[in-house]
Amino acid sequence: MPIIKSTYQPSHIWKNQHVSTIYPSVFRKVNGINYTRERIELSDGDFLDLDWSKSTENNSKLAILTHGFLGNSTRPYLLGGVKAFNLANYDALSWNHRGLGGENNRLERITIHGSSNDLEAVINHALNLKKYTEIVLVGYSKGGNISLKYAGEKGRNIPTEIKKIVAISSPTDMQGSVDAMGKNGFYAERFKSKLLKFLQNRAELIDAEMLKEFPKFKYLDDFTDYYIAPLHGFKDAKDYYNSCAAMHVVDKIRVPTLLLNAQNDPVLSDSCVMLDIAQKSDFIFAEFPNYGGHCGFYQPNPNELYWGDNRMIDFTTNR
Repeated sequence: MPIIKSTYQPSHIWKNQHVSTIYPSVFRKVNGINYTRERIELSDGDFLDLDWSKSTENNSKLAILTHGFLGNSTRPYLLGGVKAFNLANYDALSWNHRGLGGENNRLERITIHGSSNDLEAVINHALNLKKYTEIVLVGYSKGGNISLKYAGEKGRNIPTEIKKIVAISSPTDMQGSVDAMGKNGFYAERFKSKLLKFLQNRAELIDAEMLKEFPKFKYLDDFTDYYIAPLHGFKDAKDYYNSCAAMHVVDKIRVPTLLLNAQNDPVLSDSCVMLDIAQKSDFIFAEFPNYGGHCGFYQPNPNELYWGDNRMIDFTTNR
């Protein structure tokens, strides 16, 4: 498909990559979302907590939203997506990655960038309700990579109920994203601090000797190299980044898919939008606006929606 020419043109201050990334993450408010929680059991003995926001009682349309790295269903960008879909008459299902729903999970393993199996469990649960005939998958950052990886792995065998996919600010080239942040850049340090706190809160699940090593790790890569990768069956960080990256399977996607990455995203490389794959695919629509930051795309709006929320609904309902 041709590369989409983006209409996103923010005012001057919102052209700054850091303002457009940090302000929405810290200060954005989205009101009016009242979740109903449901817990599903997984085949490995663990569980996932799902948060539902219903549009109407007998709706047949559903958006399944997947949050980003160490986020949860209450992150502002995700609440904006939920509200946008509810206003467009879709039910919304936001699922919390393992250990991020407010309670530690039973197992030490977590939902990683390649955990398409966790997303598949959520999708299968929704399908088993025998209620939804139209499903949209939406993923933000890490969640975008998971959604794309799931769709690429399924290829032509993806459930027919899944009609569209939207991936926003997705690190589909994970090594490229790591390189773009740098080892000790601001965002790498921020992610490292959040990961350390998350793991320390799971102390009862982690070997005591390994737990003592965490404060000594200097870089985010160290956590991946010595703990996250081996825990999930990968040799090291490089193997993890390569194996989990959605870029290797995106060309197999057979559902109309919007890839929305800002050119000034401070944590993604240009390769993450995969323009070469999009140009050859009948299903991939790549939109690469000059501005927007990471999961930002700010736009003042009386109903609390940002430009990215409206763009997502436009793609979902009009193509």
